[in-house]
Amino acid sequence: MPAHVKRTGPRQNPQIVKDLETGLAHHRAGRSERAEQLYRKVLRRDPNQPDALRLLGVIAYERGRYEYAAQLISRALAIRPGFAEAHQNLGDALRALGRPDEAAERYRAAIALRPDFAEAHCRLAAILVDRGAHEAALDYAARAAALMPGWADAHVTHAVALACRRRFVEAEAAYRRALALQPERAQALSDLAQVLTELARIDEAMACHRKALRLQPNNPVFHLRLSHTHFLGGDPAAAEASCRHALTLDPNAAPAWSWLGHILRSLGRFDEARTCLRRALALDPELTNAYFGLAILGEQAGGEQQLGPLRALLADPDRPVMARVDAGFALGRMLDNADRYDEAFPCFARANALYRQFLAQAGQGYDGAAFRQRIDGLIASCTPELYASVAGEGNPSEVPVFVVGMPRSGTSLIEQIAATHSGVAGAGELPDIGYIIGQVHTHVRGRQEEDLDLDLARRLADEYVAKLQRIGGGAARVIDKMPDNILALGLVALLFPQARVIFCRRDPRDTCLSCYFQQFDIPQPWAYDLADCALRALEIARLAEHWRGVLPLRMLTVDYEALVADPEGESRRLIAFLGLEWEPACLAFHKTERPVLTASGWQVRQPLYSRSIGRWRKYERHLGPLLEILGRGGAETEPAGEFGNARA
Repeated sequence: MPAHVKRTGPRQNPQIVKDLETGLAHHRAGRSERAEQLYRKVLRRDPNQPDALRLLGVIAYERGRYEYAAQLISRALAIRPGFAEAHQNLGDALRALGRPDEAAERYRAAIALRPDFAEAHCRLAAILVDRGAHEAALDYAARAAALMPGWADAHVTHAVALACRRRFVEAEAAYRRALALQPERAQALSDLAQVLTELARIDEAMACHRKALRLQPNNPVFHLRLSHTHFLGGDPAAAEASCRHALTLDPNAAPAWSWLGHILRSLGRFDEARTCLRRALALDPELTNAYFGLAILGEQAGGEQQLGPLRALLADPDRPVMARVDAGFALGRMLDNADRYDEAFPCFARANALYRQFLAQAGQGYDGAAFRQRIDGLIASCTPELYASVAGEGNPSEVPVFVVGMPRSGTSLIEQIAATHSGVAGAGELPDIGYIIGQVHTHVRGRQEEDLDLDLARRLADEYVAKLQRIGGGAARVIDKMPDNILALGLVALLFPQARVIFCRRDPRDTCLSCYFQQFDIPQPWAYDLADCALRALEIARLAEHWRGVLPLRMLTVDYEALVADPEGESRRLIAFLGLEWEPACLAFHKTERPVLTASGWQVRQPLYSRSIGRWRKYERHLGPLLEILGRGGAETEPAGEFGNARA
């Protein structure tokens, strides 16, 4: 909407000024036809009056006549080049015409003329977000919000830019500022729900989704976003229903078909998943995550007709970073499936380098030294004396079972085998232990673990056990297979003294390679560099050894290679460790119909195979940094089964 009429000095015709101001008042009141009549009246008096030309251009823009709008506003600028508002209006028209680079130049020109022009800052930030220039976008968006704190659009643009930089806590605050100004802004509510989902605050995210959908019940994108939250909240059935509803509203939405394929894969419905993914690619041949989904389901590299578009996407610096990352992982996986290892590795390497750089620019790079210090701190503070001093505290339930270790070390396989037993339920990767630690550490505020509030800890432990019991529906054991819970076992031993812990171990060369090849749903900054993978694997092994020596818990270590070599023997040992009678059905774990929401959803529904053992040798010539670091740490020659006996 135009802000004002620019006066040109005392020689301006008073009638022209009056007609322009009256027309502007009608324009602001929504009476554009009357405004147009007055603007044209001005132009009959003075065909080169720049205000009238610009304002007619604004009306044309509002009516969707973008080319005509650009022509009128360009005429105004030819007459008055220093017309900041006209530069912004022309930028709006050019953006609508699909000419974002030219639009950005107009916004920059407006800002150069008026550095406090909040609207131009905001519009330029939005274009930069679309172009993937997130850091620059954030600067302009923050400036717009500071210049006009009472303008909801500025806060929304700031929030979008923050979310693109993965600064979700700050993005939440910006969205809430916008919604305080416009509580019924459906798009902002839906965006906030996405941010809360990223922060693993699923219940709050669901509340925002519901508000947004009450305002726009037929918005297919909102239903698709709701589907994502259901899925990450551990409810794939609800995720499927929401995704299908989105597709009834927009049957040609390629991202929705691709996401439905992802959901169906997690449910073990692989043929349906492939059909959905191929439907997505028929609608959008450049939808890289659909290619990746097919690759996970075993699709092999075809000819250049299939690979060419992916290669072009990966190599194109003008494409959004995450599209290039998706293309690299999809290419690598398809080539790997076809045993074209030397072609596959450079694709993975490029995708990882792009992703690592993207995360580092967002302030989410990996600090290996800090991680080592964290492990040092856990080892120093979690001692036998600590556990002796709090013996008898915590929730006494035997329901919790924690499966921990490095990602890609067999955690999903162990859960799948155990959950096939009638007395065991698999809860997947729950974020709850991380939340509990955050609550406890907030209360402790830097003091030692022995200073924690035992009443608070017990309440949190009781709530967690109650959740497991709801998930398990009466199961004697419920598995939480969040691999990084290995970092929390010191507190787990205080909160759940009767819990069981299963350490998953696999040849670290295979584990690290598999992590490097995996595009995790939740970014793992250490996984996108071979050296960081190796260093983290060594630290996790060091911590696991410490836990096995000091924790007063029942613990079992399962070696992936031993499990593949002797499925029945190792599975019997696993079930016995859980305190349950053996059931032969556990050997048919791949036939169990249960959701598997992790990256291993396809593999755990296949019979055990040895192809992934020693897989690193296929890529040995590319793994110099990984092998060197693991070799220095002694990881390559660690004998299987060293910690194979359960500790009762």
